[in-house]
Amino acid sequence: MVEGVKVPRKEGETALKLLKKLGLVNTAYKIAHSDDHILIPFKRSPEVEERAQLAQSIGPFEETTFQPTPRHARKTTLNILGDRLPPHLLVSVPRSIDIVGHIAIVELPPELAEHESVVGETVLEAHPRLRTVLAKAGKVGGDYRLREYRLIAGEDRTETLHMEYGCRLALDISKVYFSPRLAGEHWRVSRQAREGEVVVDMFAGVGPFSIMIARARADIKIYAIDANPDAVAYLERNIQLNRVEGKVIPILGEADRVVEEGLKGIADRVIMNLPEKALEFIAAACNALRREGGMIHFYEFAAEPNPVEKTEGDLRSAVEGAGRRIKQIYLAKTVKATAPREWQVVVDAFII
Repeated sequence: MVEGVKVPRKEGETALKLLKKLGLVNTAYKIAHSDDHILIPFKRSPEVEERAQLAQSIGPFEETTFQPTPRHARKTTLNILGDRLPPHLLVSVPRSIDIVGHIAIVELPPELAEHESVVGETVLEAHPRLRTVLAKAGKVGGDYRLREYRLIAGEDRTETLHMEYGCRLALDISKVYFSPRLAGEHWRVSRQAREGEVVVDMFAGVGPFSIMIARARADIKIYAIDANPDAVAYLERNIQLNRVEGKVIPILGEADRVVEEGLKGIADRVIMNLPEKALEFIAAACNALRREGGMIHFYEFAAEPNPVEKTEGDLRSAVEGAGRRIKQIYLAKTVKATAPREWQVVVDAFII
């Protein structure tokens, strides 16, 4: 039983606001209802002056004791695992997971290897809409930037449909590169594109940049290039899913060769989200831009100290080596941490 106050329903909102202001409401419990009254649980007994304020605000009231219903904390992986793992292992439980469609992706340290199925099943319990939990089993690598995964709970199904700012993206996480942590970048760049532009997305993957730009603008043309046949197959599917046929042109091939063979001098904007190798394709990006200039969104991995300044310097040198120059840098920032003391950095620069 807890102490509380019983007030008429019509005075309930007024009483609740005042009690919250005074710090008297016990938020561990739900407010109860009784006939034409509500019962608000106290965190502590009110002082004489506080009772006087309440009476002045709502008129006569009744203090009482009652058994309120506890507010249950939202189930999280960590608080569920508190009853399932030895206490010394809780500090090693990942505090964040990547969610791609129905799939959760976790990075487990070695000390949790023997408990991976427990962690996996707990993730599914904490996130009822998910169906699959994968553990990272290697680093991103290879020409197509793929990662190996290990099933630790749920359905053995790596193909999914991911939603991002209203865009539907079909993909198979085992066959294509995709990071849900770049959703903010996809949205940010899509809002910079202007009506009537021509965009070259040099490393398009399944199309998160291209699809979002196409959905945001009525009059736009985006050439979406990728060397991974599986990525281009999903890109073609996503163009149909999002009804942007004619706006997004999917192209299978190496970006520099595709530009050389048909996209020279046409672009108002070039997206270069291949942080490992984007620097090698600066000449192709410069060739794709119109003669009068255009915007490049350049991504690179850079280590501390000063990762942003390093990326700016790398881009400036490469652009000058391609026979052009940076007129203005509009934005340069870290996007996300990728390893201890290493960052993914983006630079938005206008090239002439």
